[in-house]
Amino acid sequence: MISSKDAGKGCCMNSTLSSSNASHPEGTRRKGAILGFSPSIGLFAAFGCLALASPALASQVGVEGVQEGVQKTAEAVGATATQAADSFTKLFKSDPWLWGHTVAAGVVIIALLLADVIRPGSLERAGKRSVEPHSAALWFSCALLVAGAQIVGGAFAQFVPGKYRGDVGTPQNVAVLAGLQYLTAIITAVVLARLIAGSSKGSGLAFTARSLAWGTAAGVMAWPIVIASSFGFVLLHQNISGEQVQRIAHPTLQMLLDNRNDAWAWSMAVMAIIAAPVVEEVIYRGFIQSSILKLTGRPWTSIIITSILFAGAHMLPAILVALNKGESLTGVIPWYSAATVGILGLCMGIAFERTKEIGVPITMHVIFNAMNVALATLVATNS
Repeated sequence: MISSKDAGKGCCMNSTLSSSNASHPEGTRRKGAILGFSPSIGLFAAFGCLALASPALASQVGVEGVQEGVQKTAEAVGATATQAADSFTKLFKSDPWLWGHTVAAGVVIIALLLADVIRPGSLERAGKRSVEPHSAALWFSCALLVAGAQIVGGAFAQFVPGKYRGDVGTPQNVAVLAGLQYLTAIITAVVLARLIAGSSKGSGLAFTARSLAWGTAAGVMAWPIVIASSFGFVLLHQNISGEQVQRIAHPTLQMLLDNRNDAWAWSMAVMAIIAAPVVEEVIYRGFIQSSILKLTGRPWTSIIITSILFAGAHMLPAILVALNKGESLTGVIPWYSAATVGILGLCMGIAFERTKEIGVPITMHVIFNAMNVALATLVATNS
């Protein structure tokens, strides 16, 4: 780009040449015209001279000098690479669990990008899941019905004799209450899903055998991403607040670890591993995500909003407990735990839209909950 100052100089030069051509004879004009091209001729001449002089310059410097410079540069690069590799090895050995998951997460993300699974527009290119002919209100109403069935199931607990219901807050009481909630919710979810699937063939609410295989593969790929994200959120929290994080951020896991010899506690674990994923995935991925997809027509928008709602819902029990006891919410609802659940929700939402089978996110959810229970039990046992 030419600056205004340079442009002004150019205009002055052109006007001077024009006036000179007007006042001098024809021979002078020819000379001026030839001189007007002299900068271009000189530039080509300079490049020609440089090309002719290059062999002489090379011979003067010497081939050995050039080779020595290249060798020194290669040695410096090699030393830097070796130092970086040694530093990474030490870092990896300091916490193999953390850095192993981080590296694996990077590899998975790169592979998914190359395979056009999570690139912008990839969900549209793969074909959007059909949520026709139902309205967004109908999809959302189905989610509310399943959630309401859980509340109704919990209300049935009062009709259970006291000796079977157990004291409030005990593993037996919590297990009986959760069992009734999941039972009524699963029955409602299955009935609604079958009705919707019958009238909306492409909605993805039909469970097939291949869902287990796809869900297992997707769960294996999502695991390092979720764990690496959890590490990142925890480190961010510690650097910002300077506080230590809660080792167990889920009340069900904490109750299980506190009552490892109680059969009722283990029945809660089984329900958390199997029943909870069925209910939650039908509510959030099956109905709410479909409702938002119908409303916006954008798969990514429906996935992100549903994941945020999914993360918030997992913090709701802690909020209710704190409010019921009149305690402060500070520390009861760790944001880093909610953010990790949100990342899991993103992974399951993407898998649902890509495979168009509700069994895939259900299987992923089962794997994640089972791994959490196993790891928490293992850590508590070793402690």
